[in-house]
Amino acid sequence: MASKSRDKETYLRQLPETRKWLNECVVCGTVGYKPELPEKIYPGVMAENIRSLFAPLAVNEISMCEQCARHWNNTIEQNEETTNR
Repeated sequence: MASKSRDKETYLRQLPETRKWLNECVVCGTVGYKPELPEKIYPGVMAENIRSLFAPLAVNEISMCEQCARHWNNTIEQNEETTNR
């Protein structure tokens, strides 16, 4: 696991333009590739490398991943229920 994490860091340091194709959740910090990542990125194997290092990660309009957004919404609902009692 540490090796894959190190591989990700090295790849991003060597090819900073890769970040264009990545999403990062502002809450949990998870990094993954954008679902719209094309099959091929000219000129080479960047898309394949990104897919081998990162998992897909969709984020909403405020850069929150689905899991964090779900937790956030549940927390808001619970707070509203508590306030309305």
